[in-house]
Amino acid sequence: MTDFLRPSDADAIRAELRYLRRSTTLPVLFGGMVDGRCLRLSGFVGTRGTLLRDLVIDTECGLGGRVIAEQRAGAVQDYANSRHITHDYDHEVASEGIESLLAAPVVVRGQTRAAVYGGLRANLPIGDVVADVVMRSAHKLAREIEIRDEVDRRLTMIENSRTAPDAPRDPKVSEGITESYLALRAIADRLSDDALSAEVRAVERQLRGLATGATEPPRVSLSAREFEVLTHVALGCRNAEIAERLSLSVETIKSYMRNIMTKLDARSRHEAVVEARRQGLIP
Repeated sequence: MTDFLRPSDADAIRAELRYLRRSTTLPVLFGGMVDGRCLRLSGFVGTRGTLLRDLVIDTECGLGGRVIAEQRAGAVQDYANSRHITHDYDHEVASEGIESLLAAPVVVRGQTRAAVYGGLRANLPIGDVVADVVMRSAHKLAREIEIRDEVDRRLTMIENSRTAPDAPRDPKVSEGITESYLALRAIADRLSDDALSAEVRAVERQLRGLATGATEPPRVSLSAREFEVLTHVALGCRNAEIAERLSLSVETIKSYMRNIMTKLDARSRHEAVVEARRQGLIP
């Protein structure tokens, strides 16, 4: 299921290259994902030939190899005569008329996962402004891949917790599932990319559906904010802590709790959590 839900990382690279074409003066851009000790080029904008397509770059060779190994951006002017890189890929680079080349690594949790390149078909320096745009783009890609990794990790945790569906659920598992919902919701709220935010929220809803195990259809529905408040209550948080986590006032949290308890016909916070779990509203 994880592989099905995860969008293509290669597609994300191609989208970022199209953005760089619009936001920089670089005429040729390309990039790819790192697999083990190699990077395979899979995204291209502005290329004229096919020699770069599917080119596999070793982490010890060329500008890209140096960037992957050192995990910092690099650039060379007069590529063919540079003494700062190996020249394993001179033929492929020359086929595109590239004379100056910039490469930026996509580093996720200390591991280089991809790289993006930008080239000039002239023996000119690539300016700091353009380089900064490319590096910011690489950081954006890293953040997107990190979010996708976290979604996958949490989905795997949920799937693993269902290996014995008839056995009583360990309270620590329920707590972990609840924390996963909240983490995914918080991630979605921080994203500036609406499409990616929608993807994360869709996964959060699927996780909720996988994990609740309700014995009967829910008789009530909770708003998004009521769900957040109640899941924090299920984790044992007091009103002041919930208010701090959700950036709301304590009185607002109390108001949400009154609404929740009315909906669930509960006389205490504990009863509200028990009834919500029975109806499959929370894990």
